[in-house]
Amino acid sequence: MSFNLKTAVLSVAIALLSNVLPFFEGTSSSPIWYCVILIYALLTIFSWKWIAKAQTGSAIKFTTAVTGITAIKILLTLVIITGYLVAKYPFPKQFAFGVFAVFTAFTVLFVSATQQHIKKI
Repeated sequence: MSFNLKTAVLSVAIALLSNVLPFFEGTSSSPIWYCVILIYALLTIFSWKWIAKAQTGSAIKFTTAVTGITAIKILLTLVIITGYLVAKYPFPKQFAFGVFAVFTAFTVLFVSATQQHIKKI
């Protein structure tokens, strides 16, 4: 299965799961929530492409790519959660924990796929 397809499947799974969980009902009905899932999916695909290009270069290039991806994801998570809290949208706790869960899910997908790809080489 290609990485893009795995990312799409994970995105759909997160969207479906968020609609099933009763404590997450208020947040999952918001269009902002689906935008967050889409943003992380696109960022994960972008990260995968960046790592694929960097692995053929020097060790410094690869390390820079990994560090850059990590910084982007962490700062983006901070901006998303802070923006939501400052805007005083409803269900702030559920949203914050949900964004962290989405961040974690896409990070696990990215790291596992990267490790499998590097082992092949």
